Amino acid sequence: QVRKCPRYLANNHVKIRKIQRRNLSKYQRVLMVVKHTPYEQYTQLKVQGKAPKQLRWERLKDRFESHRSCVDEVRKMVEDGGSEVLVVSREELSPRHVDGIDLLIAVGGDGTVLSASHYVDTGFRFQENDGPVVLGVNSDPTRPHERLVLDADSLKKNARDERRSFGALCYATANNMHDLIPQILRGELDEKIQIRHRLAVTVRGTLSETRLPPALNDVLIAHPTPAAVSRFRLDRRGIDHESGQHDLFSLNCWSSGIWISSATGSTAAMASAGGDATILKSSKNMQYMVREHLLGENDDPISSKSLSRGIVDFRHYLQLRWNSQYGAVWVDGPHTRFDIELGDEILVSTHAIPLRLFSSAPY
Repeated sequence: QVRKCPRYLANNHVKIRKIQRRNLSKYQRVLMVVKHTPYEQYTQLKVQGKAPKQLRWERLKDRFESHRSCVDEVRKMVEDGGSEVLVVSREELSPRHVDGIDLLIAVGGDGTVLSASHYVDTGFRFQENDGPVVLGVNSDPTRPHERLVLDADSLKKNARDERRSFGALCYATANNMHDLIPQILRGELDEKIQIRHRLAVTVRGTLSETRLPPALNDVLIAHPTPAAVSRFRLDRRGIDHESGQHDLFSLNCWSSGIWISSATGSTAAMASAGGDATILKSSKNMQYMVREHLLGENDDPISSKSLSRGIVDFRHYLQLRWNSQYGAVWVDGPHTRFDIELGDEILVSTHAIPLRLFSSAPY
């Protein structure tokens, strides 16, 4: 199915718009990556007669209008700074769009930042501290009347649950972008650029080896059917002879899969699963957690429990040998998936090229 480019992106995804203005921007070439809103997705399904019956169309359209207005305003600010601007929808983004870009602005939410970051890749085009800087803009942040308020009399939650993007990876929002983006373009907020270490994921099959996009948040390795058992052997290995042998291990797992997260992802799904959310964002370490580990009759409960979750430093990596017939690797959410099969090996480390990200998070 071919997605149509939204009207407000028309003619912008084909070529860079050259603005004849005085160049006040530190960034000569800017790429804007824009999310495809639920309103646009469901409108296409409605035309096909496949849209759910219980959709709140007014709510979806209101959020779409907020997003579209934010996109237009961000583009205007970048153009007014004299930069060359390329606008691409998230679904149409490809590596060729990122080549030669100085600043990548992801307009949407955390998911848009994650998807866009995969194209600031670990290939031969970029070296550390090279490639574009990434700026996330939350185009539709939570509104004041939607925030949680406790009624002192009834102690009931008095808030509308709209499930907007949390914006943990977005330095700017639609509320403050008019102040922040011009300063960013002039290079006045470079101290807010943080180095975020990412996960390098490689899948070794019988006849091939595949390098997956670098994970900024986390990786989930599991059976495609949530109710099925995920069988694998988990090994922690050293990168070199200086890694030490005292903390290496091998563990056979029957479980619901395994979460592996970077320091950035420690406050995302890993935290919800009970992981350590206190890891500094600047850390090169990653952490893992076997989900719902099923102990065998010959397993030592104490040892198995201690080995089923932990921290892995940059001198070590995790290696999984997949022992189920089917499996999948998800990188930073549901959109990037790679199917695996019995006998495949998955290697995960923090040796991907780091990402430069504007952020105000503790570092």
